[in-house]
Amino acid sequence: MTTTIILVRHGETQWNREGRYQGKLDIPLNDNGREQARRLALGLAAVGLDAAYASHLARAQETARMVCEERKLEVTALPGLAEINHGDWEGKLASEVEQTWPNEFDAWKHWPHTVQMPGGERLSEVQARAVAALTAIAEKHAGQTLLVAAHDATNKTLLCWASEAPLSSFWRFKQDPTAVNCLEVSRVRDLWVPRIVLMNSVQHTGALISGIVHKAL
Repeated sequence: MTTTIILVRHGETQWNREGRYQGKLDIPLNDNGREQARRLALGLAAVGLDAAYASHLARAQETARMVCEERKLEVTALPGLAEINHGDWEGKLASEVEQTWPNEFDAWKHWPHTVQMPGGERLSEVQARAVAALTAIAEKHAGQTLLVAAHDATNKTLLCWASEAPLSSFWRFKQDPTAVNCLEVSRVRDLWVPRIVLMNSVQHTGALISGIVHKAL
């Protein structure tokens, strides 16, 4: 049976706006992020959801709860969906990271799959835990439609998995705040077979493409 996954990214935080690495640090949505989540809820109002899951971090939890509020649907926390652990980079601006770790920063921008973040994770580790979490709930809710709220890097690794793209393709995928992706996931014998139905949709914000999101808001 096919499980439909409505995979979304959380709304904006202040650190997103400032360009700070936040990773596992529990930064809440800012006012704009809450408005984005409200619009996401309206955009998904006609979609029937059987269950909802989110990273345990507040920004993903709050985004998912706003979608589920009118449905009286509980949001289950899944740590496997958490954002990549940026380690020593967390709380720092990109410019600060580049100054302190120039080689690692350059590799992250060009060869992200090769980077072991100082005190943090590799993309392969993020993908392994995220795919394990996603397939576990897909199996538990076979034939149903699920909301899954996660994070930028986490979602990109899942999209690499779903498209059979190597993690070297990480930067080819974009995930805007409250971006909507739709995956159909089936199990054929011992293999999970995902299909991408929709990716990085921001129509609920009033924009057709991400480049004009901020103008729409």
